[in-house]
Amino acid sequence: MFAVYGKSLQKERARKRRGCKYEISDETAMRAFKKDTGAYQISTDYSSEKQCLEFIDLAKSYPEVRCLYIAKLDRVKNEKGQVIINEKTDKPKMKYFRFKGIPTQ
Repeated sequence: MFAVYGKSLQKERARKRRGCKYEISDETAMRAFKKDTGAYQISTDYSSEKQCLEFIDLAKSYPEVRCLYIAKLDRVKNEKGQVIINEKTDKPKMKYFRFKGIPTQ
């Protein structure tokens, strides 16, 4: 499974306003939007990398959405390289890891 991680200007505005008692400027949200840190999943889960690339091509036409990288769902491993098992489900713990970077838009 693959997913696209990035940022949305609308969500950054909401995140910055949440902790503030006063009104923030669009400049503050725009600074957070332009940073390469703090990315979150902005697409649904896809079964192939090709579908992620199609999503990225569509997202390029929207300036308020910024794609940063493609992530791949994989098993979580501890320091020794052993797969971590979820105690409740007895299945391997899964997490998205950075798979492929995207050139900046």
